[in-house]
Amino acid sequence: MNVFTIVSYPFLPATTGGEICTLGLHNELAKTHKVTVYTVKPYNNNFTKPNFELLALMPFKPIRYINIFVFFKILKLIKVKQIDLIFFEQTWYGWLLMLLKTFTNKKIVLRAHNIEYLRFKSIGKFWWKLLFYYEKLTYKTAHQVFFLTEEDRQTAIKVFKLKAENTQVIPYGINLDSIPKKEENATEIVKHRHNIKPEENILLFYGTMGYKPNNDAVLYILEKLQPALQKHPQFYYKIVVCGKNLPFTLEQKIKANPSIIYCGFVPNLNEYIDAAKVVLNPILSGGGVKTKAIDALARNANLVSTETGSIGIERKVCGDKLTVIPDNELDAFVRAIIKCSEAPITNIPKQFYETYNWSKITERMEL
Repeated sequence: MNVFTIVSYPFLPATTGGEICTLGLHNELAKTHKVTVYTVKPYNNNFTKPNFELLALMPFKPIRYINIFVFFKILKLIKVKQIDLIFFEQTWYGWLLMLLKTFTNKKIVLRAHNIEYLRFKSIGKFWWKLLFYYEKLTYKTAHQVFFLTEEDRQTAIKVFKLKAENTQVIPYGINLDSIPKKEENATEIVKHRHNIKPEENILLFYGTMGYKPNNDAVLYILEKLQPALQKHPQFYYKIVVCGKNLPFTLEQKIKANPSIIYCGFVPNLNEYIDAAKVVLNPILSGGGVKTKAIDALARNANLVSTETGSIGIERKVCGDKLTVIPDNELDAFVRAIIKCSEAPITNIPKQFYETYNWSKITERMEL
């Protein structure tokens, strides 16, 4: 079928979890459907040409969210391209979704990245109640709504009074269909690059910094996790933090701590994941699935996560590669790190890839 997707944010070149998810899903859909993506201008032109037709015609300005002329442009494109299905990424263009449903006879689907009103409520935005009603109306207008997690789906059904048959879980996906080959000599290379001693275990935390839940996680590592690890003098380690845009104050605190290294943006993150004994996911706030957790597990890494950080992950398909500790159980989190660092190497179950591979996900999509 002819699919027309509206993405109201730049996602190319894809670097964050949400951007990678948008790109991966539509690249996969384009293998079996004719896909056109209408979006804003890319961050830059340094990206591989996607499988779908890219129409970067939307100005990257706040006014785009209230620009009624966008509706007329899209309506014309839908007619010219003989579109069968209209696909919205996120709820922000709810008013446009409602207009297109009224003035076209096309099926409209929406993919939610989070329950947005809950996310903004959790970070103290006073206007979250207005967002609740906007989000509710948008969901109820769409013919089909896809959620990243079963938790989000059940929450939406309950609070927005959605019909369960009009909802489906479409998780964050990966291109891998089996355990990948590790980056050659990754541990040795990373240790040499950052002057980490041979006997020290690499504990890795990574993510897009500048995002409050990730910044909070770094602060948690600095103020609580690292001091707790120091109480185990026979466990040798270095905590490595990767990700661009870490606030200056946090970066300065890391520089003052010899047990933690901040690398900023790294061009080959897989090398760091493969070098790590344990990938840390001490997230305590923010909604939705933590895509970095899926990416780490996909590379067969040992992941120690808080309960909040594990939201949306199908634990039963992760075997013993995922260890989940209740939020703020600091001593238990430390014990899990040490245990995973000393445990024999095991492999993540094949069922993990059956669940999270993009090809398998799109086969299950009810378009």
